[in-house]
Formats: sequence, C-alpha cells, structure tokens
Amino acid sequence: MDKRVLIVDDETTTLLAYKKLFQKPGVEIDIAETLEKAKSFLNSYYYHVVITDFRLSGKNGEEGFEILRYSKKSHPETKVILITAYGNPNIKEEAYNLGASYYFEKPIPIKTLQEALQQLGVG
Repeated sequence: MDKRVLIVDDETTTLLAYKKLFQKPGVEIDIAETLEKAKSFLNSYYYHVVITDFRLSGKNGEEGFEILRYSKKSHPETKVILITAYGNPNIKEEAYNLGASYYFEKPIPIKTLQEALQQLGVG
C-alpha cells in the first residue's frame, strides 16, 4: 500500500517544489493551498504524514494549528510537521502540545525535511 503525504501551503511554488522533491514510488503526494481543501483531503484519505504551513492566507493566521487539530482528531496516528516563517517559542510549544511530530522554522534545508519524513516512515 502506498503511503500518503498531504502538503498544505498557500504558496503554489512551494507546494509544487515539495511535491516534486518528495514524490517517489510508493508515496502519494496531495497538495492543498487552503484550509478547506486540506480538510476535504483529510476527510477523503488516510495520511501517514501531513506537512503544513502555520499561516495560510486565511483570516486568523493560525490555520496550521487547525489542520494539526483536525488531522489528529480524525486520525490520531497521522504524523504532522508544522512549518512557519513566523516562529516563536509559544507557537513551538503549542505545536508540540497539539501533537506535532516536528516543528521547523523557515527557511528549512530540504535535507532536514527529507530526514524528518524518513524518521516518520515515509521515504
């Protein structure tokens, strides 16, 4: 069975770059630019890993937390990587309290993300 990864970011270039980098035999990659699209995917598929940006172009600026909560509620075993360009210790602490497996601040070396995926059993 293929492993599925959902990548959520409001920057199309980031989504496409990540998809290209992480796609390989045995790994299905889905991409979403909005909270609504991410929730739709989460309702339709089981994901091994969700990689989400903290701040999408939504109203509250904390969509990453909402995606993290939603992922964990529907599938507690899904691993979540939260990424942000607006990091601070409070966001990091809350991310881990909500069940994030990893928290990274931008810019992130691609190798770091690839190693995190490997640690989570994808890649």
